[in-house]
Amino acid sequence: MRMLKYLVFVRLVLCLTASAAEVPDSRTAGVGVVLGVEGQNIIIRSILPDSPAAAQKSMRVGDKIVAIAQDKEPLVQFQSGQLAQAVRLLRGAPGTTVRLIIVPAGEDDSHTRVVSFVRGELKALARWGDGALLTNGMKAPDIEMVRLPNGERERLSNYADKIVVLEFWATWCGPCQPKMADLQRYAGNYPDWKGKVVLISASVDDGEDKPVKHLRAQGWDQTHNVWVGTDAIKAYHVEAIPTAYVIDQQGKIVAANPVSIPETVNTQLGRAVEAK
Repeated sequence: MRMLKYLVFVRLVLCLTASAAEVPDSRTAGVGVVLGVEGQNIIIRSILPDSPAAAQKSMRVGDKIVAIAQDKEPLVQFQSGQLAQAVRLLRGAPGTTVRLIIVPAGEDDSHTRVVSFVRGELKALARWGDGALLTNGMKAPDIEMVRLPNGERERLSNYADKIVVLEFWATWCGPCQPKMADLQRYAGNYPDWKGKVVLISASVDDGEDKPVKHLRAQGWDQTHNVWVGTDAIKAYHVEAIPTAYVIDQQGKIVAANPVSIPETVNTQLGRAVEAK
């Protein structure tokens, strides 16, 4: 296996989480990514907001994690069934080092590189959720939202009779941009969704001004654009963006970060027709 050594030493402020892991205590530190499973591989699902991981771009969403090592200890290789073990290895005391062997997204296993991090503390997470995303069948929290650009306040329950796609994003989040662009195309690609599905893009920027300008500049007017605050972020356990939920007409969670939003929505529409 060819090894492209790429060593990055950086202090990260945020933790890594996954649904199989426990909520970290005040002494836990990590590397600033959220893991998921794709086939037999453990991959990076998203980069935590406001983290050096997002700023320096040494890793990307979709990169595969092959192995992890604590400081100079031997590498531990992983497959999908070992997600919880991978999370535990990435966490540790602030100031300690962890090494990751990753395969960049779109590359085969012959293209690996080593990325090394100094774990950072979690003090910057006060605004964010714990990453334990809501699961299927749970009641969707009725959050307050600020409509963009007019600033009107509304609640998620206003759309209780529709299937809701709720996508959390920010103007500074690189991986969010293609997700937002996809949302804009859904209305045109799926005309049968009209009147049945609402696509809510929920900005988590520090204020309303930046998303308003960004939405206008991008021409993103095919979604129901809102801004949400800390209460909404925590209610949906959003620790990293983009994070998307699909909610059914009964106000229950159908999926968190579905592989395919259109497929998930169309399945729900089919069930609604069968129920009539």
